[in-house]
Amino acid sequence: QTGLMTDVRSRPSVHAVVARKLKLDTLLAGGIAGAAARTLTSPLDRVKILMQTQYLSSGGQADQYRSIWQSLVKVYREDGMRGYWRGNGANCVRVVPYSATQFVTFDHTKTWILEATGRDPNDKLHIPERLACGALAGMMASAATHPLDVVRTRMAVQPELTGIFHTLATLWTEGGVTALYKGLGPTLASLAPFVAINFASYDTIKNFFYPNDSDRPSTIGSLFMGGSAGIIAQTACYPLDTVRRRMQMKGKNYTSTLNAIVTISRVEGAAALYKGIWANTLKVAPNNAIRFMVFEQLKGSKVFAALFGY
Repeated sequence: QTGLMTDVRSRPSVHAVVARKLKLDTLLAGGIAGAAARTLTSPLDRVKILMQTQYLSSGGQADQYRSIWQSLVKVYREDGMRGYWRGNGANCVRVVPYSATQFVTFDHTKTWILEATGRDPNDKLHIPERLACGALAGMMASAATHPLDVVRTRMAVQPELTGIFHTLATLWTEGGVTALYKGLGPTLASLAPFVAINFASYDTIKNFFYPNDSDRPSTIGSLFMGGSAGIIAQTACYPLDTVRRRMQMKGKNYTSTLNAIVTISRVEGAAALYKGIWANTLKVAPNNAIRFMVFEQLKGSKVFAALFGY
């Protein structure tokens, strides 16, 4: 009997087993969703980065990328179809762990808050709590994958950099670890609020249309909710994203995020902080829509149910 009791105590609880499966479920679904969304919207992401950083890369000359369509045509003429997906390998290497970390951290933090406050697991979080969960998810994901984000930016604007490893080696030669984490401050400053607003918006909209956790969002529903959340978040945070890209670029050194905002506004005008925002809107809305849709459909699929045993 003692041996039986010891064996029972040594076994993980049903709750622990289910929780572990759901974490793996969320991790895998988040990574796949991020890669799918990023690949499908890569051309607009390339255009957005070119429009944001052209002042530095052109030495302050007149803008070469003036509109979304003109920029898409210019990229095609110079690099062909491959130009639209330049740097997408680095994108996917980065975005899989980045997206997976976001979803897992957000879900885990939501659960932790409910447990810490003694509430029922099925209770809904308040909006400030959702924002806090999203901010933590953004910071965790950004800190873990920032070097690859720098690589992505440099590859998008410098054709002489031929691949991920070549770019990493170049950055290491330029400044070691410091170069790999250049712009981390504004990255956290821009992405933490973006992810916070994005996830909080999606979660709030989802709870409105699907109040029961057992309700699985439809494909159209998750596309709409994801696109709406992305537009809300990027509109609020775009100037900080521009500053982040500028500080990652080899060129003029800004002493701080505030200094970068002031300098850009004084030299190029305040509108420069919003360069590429329409390309970004056209990218963020479908990217976010696809990411949340793929995530929701994977988590609710028979394949995942069979794979994770639920």
